[in-house]
Amino acid sequence: MPMLPTPFQRKTLWAAATTLALLVIAAAIILVGRIVIDSIAYLRPVLLPLAIAGILAYLLEPAVRWLESLRLSRTWSVVVVFFAILAVCAGILIWILPSLWHEGQSFVTNLPTYSQQAETLVTNTIKEIRRVSELPMFVRPESATEPADPLTTYLSTATTDGVQWLQAQVPGMAASTGRFLKNSASGFLGGLGILLSLVLVPLFLFFFLYDGKSISENWSRYLPLRASPLKDEIVSLLSEINGYLISFFRGQLIVSIIDGVLIGFSLLLFIQLDFALLIGLLVCVLGLIPYAGMLICWIPAVLLATAQYGDWWHPFWVTIIFLVANQLEGIFISPKIVGESVGLHPLTVIVSVLAWTVILGGLIGALLAVPLTATLKVLLKRYFWDRESVTPETP
Repeated sequence: MPMLPTPFQRKTLWAAATTLALLVIAAAIILVGRIVIDSIAYLRPVLLPLAIAGILAYLLEPAVRWLESLRLSRTWSVVVVFFAILAVCAGILIWILPSLWHEGQSFVTNLPTYSQQAETLVTNTIKEIRRVSELPMFVRPESATEPADPLTTYLSTATTDGVQWLQAQVPGMAASTGRFLKNSASGFLGGLGILLSLVLVPLFLFFFLYDGKSISENWSRYLPLRASPLKDEIVSLLSEINGYLISFFRGQLIVSIIDGVLIGFSLLLFIQLDFALLIGLLVCVLGLIPYAGMLICWIPAVLLATAQYGDWWHPFWVTIIFLVANQLEGIFISPKIVGESVGLHPLTVIVSVLAWTVILGGLIGALLAVPLTATLKVLLKRYFWDRESVTPETP
């Protein structure tokens, strides 16, 4: 008579089988995720303009509806909004490009002067720190025959070498920017991905706006599923995710515009910084990327202030302006406009931007970081954490 397994053996066997099943499921999820990520990277020339056009369609749909409320047809409303956006973009380019080219040439020409100013600034700063410290080990020798302060000499030399390196790298910065854009848009079409993206964005945007109302009303009919509880569940899930996306993009656009206007005019009025309005415009655009967009705009603003004035006070006040704007956004602006529409902790947002930028690569990862993380949150909340989820109202 065969011996039956003991309760301990049965428990161990079930635990082993469960562990093996979980490992197989985890491996399948990782494999599918890897295939999806590779497919996204391969199809990036098509997915990037689709993502940008979709975001713009989310943002511009209220304007189209407002024009429709003025008795314009859907077609004419889309045409008016579409060409208004094109006119604004063309005006911005006409305003920016000549000034940017002129100032860029001037910056490269005056880079040796900036090098000297930076070296003098660092040397004077070290001298002032040591004078204030009044410590014997930091006192600069008075005799002209004694050797110069080694720390001051080192920092001065390092500053000079750094600026010389920057001067040597300036000609290649355009190529580096081009490579970044190529990596963000290239895929199976290679270098043609950038051109394809630029051409397809307006095309996709026009049809998204034109058919937006029909899509929002009838999209559930095109799901390849029969009427069933499963289809109802999928429609409910996608509607909840869509509510988060609309709330985030429209709210974040208003927040970024407020931040850009506040920072741009503050830099212009209080600092008289060159390219102040351009920095504000960058904040309006890159503000759609939470936290990272503000940081990206702060770096050139500080560098411009240092090069323009050759002191520490102006970069300090530039930093104060960015910090004040960031605090106003976090305490007053964002809670009033975006509120809890996405419901992600700030640390979660920062990590998600970094993670999705690495996973998807380039611009598409940064743009879709928060929506993708919010989507994961909806899935986890609905099917793992809390089965009773409330669908947010679509604005």
